[in-house]
Amino acid sequence: MAIDAQRRIAIRPMTAADIRPVQRVERAAYGPNVPRTPFEREITNGLAQYFVAVERGGEPEPPHGFDALRRLFHLGGDPDERVVGFLGLWYTVDQLHIVTIAVDPSAQTGGIGQRLLLEAFHVAAESELRTIALEVRPSNAPALHVYEKFGFAHVGRLRAYYSDNGEDALVMLTPELASAEQVALISSLREQHLARFGDAFEARDPEAETAEGS
Repeated sequence: MAIDAQRRIAIRPMTAADIRPVQRVERAAYGPNVPRTPFEREITNGLAQYFVAVERGGEPEPPHGFDALRRLFHLGGDPDERVVGFLGLWYTVDQLHIVTIAVDPSAQTGGIGQRLLLEAFHVAAESELRTIALEVRPSNAPALHVYEKFGFAHVGRLRAYYSDNGEDALVMLTPELASAEQVALISSLREQHLARFGDAFEARDPEAETAEGS
């Protein structure tokens, strides 16, 4: 299902109530053979932070399957939200590691993936981390293009990293986040995203904006 023009996308922390819809997005985005992320453990990991992109407002889609039961028995979650993407981050001493990121295939091309990446850069800046790292499949040309657009460069290769098919992983790293060039790049990308997709996304929390600009 495509994004409804009357609905808007918000980025917020992942909760236990999001796990099943996030698992559905993961399966849809990566296929049935990719090892599943242990979200139940990750959202309680003190060195990790997970976010979801949710579609809100307008006419909510009718509940079905587990969602219908969850709402019937008041098991949590907002009935007017649909999870359309997620982002998983790990903190190290001076680096943020993007461990997983995905967008529901039905909601791609709407700027959600780029908005999640911008969230990662916000988190890294807020935490005063030096760089951001990630791994990506060499065969994933669209993702490689986006990461390069955000300043990531290829710095290494992990052999047979992906257990589903034995594919290598490219290790990618940003320049120093505080460098003038990288600050200008992310600022420009944020402005471009706002100009193109701004009406489809809820504004950041004002306190978060203040922290980012400080």
